[in-house]
Amino acid sequence: MMNVPVTCSFLLTRDLSVFHQANTLPAGYLFHADDDDDVADSNNQNGDVEEGKPEKEYWDLADLTLQCGRRSDSLKLALAWIYYGATGFEQQVDHAFDMAAHLASLIEKADDFVLLSSNPPPCLQVCFYHAPRGVLGSSAEANTQRTKIMVRKLVSRGFMVDYAPGENGSFFRVVVNCQTRKETVEGLVKAVGEVGKEIVSAP
Repeated sequence: MMNVPVTCSFLLTRDLSVFHQANTLPAGYLFHADDDDDVADSNNQNGDVEEGKPEKEYWDLADLTLQCGRRSDSLKLALAWIYYGATGFEQQVDHAFDMAAHLASLIEKADDFVLLSSNPPPCLQVCFYHAPRGVLGSSAEANTQRTKIMVRKLVSRGFMVDYAPGENGSFFRVVVNCQTRKETVEGLVKAVGEVGKEIVSAP
């Protein structure tokens, strides 16, 4: 959503011990107990705190993350934040959500589609079926086959679109981002509609 590598993803929590309990692994070749307290902590995998005893402070950052000592990925996010700033990120995220809402609206208004996502969508993906005259077929197998054929045909038109299984067969799952343009979204809807007509009219 912020247009940075997935490895830059981060999670904030009020209680640091949550990360320690989830990620700690007392590997002998990495972490070494310096005193009796550390030995006791390494044996306490559940991170339970004895009653009346203050919670332990964790200073070893490598034992709090999935990446151990590989901390350089955070630099990518830091540099992006310096370049774009909070306002820049805000504008990018707002634009991405606007594109998702625009796509959902186009699908909702078109005659040959059935929108599955809410409008506006709660995230950056829009899910829908191609359904001639807005009527979805009762055969999940037929709906899946039509979706897969259309996805393959869209490649030659410049669009690589994903699909996912659903109760009524596989449906289109389109994901936008902060670099998605309005013209691209409109072109995709047009291309899906044209490909759909080709398949429906084919003998």
